[in-house]
Amino acid sequence: MSIGIKLKCQILGALLWILPLYLVSQSNNYWQRSFNEESSLLSGAVVGGGAGPSAIYYNPAIISEITNSKFTLNASLFSFDFLNIKNAIGNGIPLKSSTFLLQPRFISYMIKFKKLPSWSFEIAFLNNENTKIELVNSVDDKIDILKQIPGSERYFAIYQYNSNYRDDWFGFGGSVDLSNKLSLGVGLFLTVKSFNYFNQINIEAVSVYDSTNKNNEIIPSYTATFNENVNLKFNDYSLLFKAGALYKAKSLSLGIGFTTPTIGVYSDGKRVTHSERRNNITDPESGDPLPNYAISDYQEKKNVNVLQKTPFSLSAGLTYKFPGEGQTLYTSVEYFSAIEPYRMVEANESSYLNGYLFPGNSVFNEWLTFVNGANPIFNAAIGYSWTLKKDLLLMGGFRTDFNHQKELDYGSYDDLARLRGSHVDLYHLSGGLAWRVFGQDIITGLEYTLGQNNNQTQLVNFSDPVEFNTIENKPLQGTRQNNVKTEYNSISIYFGASFNFGGKIGDD
Repeated sequence: MSIGIKLKCQILGALLWILPLYLVSQSNNYWQRSFNEESSLLSGAVVGGGAGPSAIYYNPAIISEITNSKFTLNASLFSFDFLNIKNAIGNGIPLKSSTFLLQPRFISYMIKFKKLPSWSFEIAFLNNENTKIELVNSVDDKIDILKQIPGSERYFAIYQYNSNYRDDWFGFGGSVDLSNKLSLGVGLFLTVKSFNYFNQINIEAVSVYDSTNKNNEIIPSYTATFNENVNLKFNDYSLLFKAGALYKAKSLSLGIGFTTPTIGVYSDGKRVTHSERRNNITDPESGDPLPNYAISDYQEKKNVNVLQKTPFSLSAGLTYKFPGEGQTLYTSVEYFSAIEPYRMVEANESSYLNGYLFPGNSVFNEWLTFVNGANPIFNAAIGYSWTLKKDLLLMGGFRTDFNHQKELDYGSYDDLARLRGSHVDLYHLSGGLAWRVFGQDIITGLEYTLGQNNNQTQLVNFSDPVEFNTIENKPLQGTRQNNVKTEYNSISIYFGASFNFGGKIGDD
């Protein structure tokens, strides 16, 4: 086999294993966050009523429940997130992250006009997701990994990951009472997704001192290396629509909602970088040096196409008020459709790489392409409220939050780079108090989130490295094991206020 063909096969094999490993800060969980304290304490089980200011998100028909104009500000949300990925980059080598966030997350203005008694309107800003993850760990050891060099070498390997993801929604909606029992509502949202991702693997094996070979020839200090770097950044602007209906009986209300997929409008701040190189690696079978290579490329702005897809969803909910007991039961379910794997980010390679890439090989012809997709998901939530005394309400809830990329089949896109999370199913438990002070609503509470996933594949293996791993075609790494255990814990502290104007716009 010629050196050129052998090099092509080895790089291709390495890419088939390495490219799918990229992490992403996105949660890959549709129900990770709630959007204002009232609905948060009920775990979002409010499609059938009781959503308060978050009605525009859960079911626009519920906007009709307001009786007066109301301004809502969630003054702060404290979140403490803890992520522990055991054995992530080798046996006994974890990746850990702890994050503290403080930010306003929900602002809305609910409007009632005197001259339009059957209509209600709402303008809102909400933060759908805000995630920041920084992961780094390294190995620094003295081992005999370069077999052609006598003695041991310094083996230094580092894995670095930084990612910021933010998803903000700006919306306007309205509802109309068709009768005293039936309301319909619609909402329009502009979504702004901002994403900045960096992933890096650097490995080197260095002979610390000059040495001699079997012929007593002096061998100077020698270094073998493998490096891989990826950076992806963009802002994506899209539109989506929501529609819903609410039926109200004496003690029971039923709601249904529909959310469209996003419609791409514009993207900016785009850049994508991908580089990989290998130097001074020896073939373990023949003992011959393997070819060195370096592939690097970068594109930005108009040369990068971004398409962020979201699913359509159908939701339904029931709210039941127990007669005379001051207690209310809330339940909601939501189905999210599948998203067939697609090219989320695309960019043509530099013309300078035309002679270096391999014609007809989809991996190398799409060196700057990243794919995405999602499985169908079904989530459920339940909430309960108790009136402890006049103007004091206790609320609690629980919801599932299944991961939509867990065991996703990418099919024909399997060889391309993709953004993957830790694929953890989450469970949320919430509770807190709401009380009225001088005619205004104050809400405080807590939410605890936990998730765990076992038997995932390691990102890399720094604990059992060999000079060249023929199983996975990886230099200076060992064979990855399926022994990764991911643990996620989060505590959120809610505080919010709604200011009631005490009447309808247009009142005398």
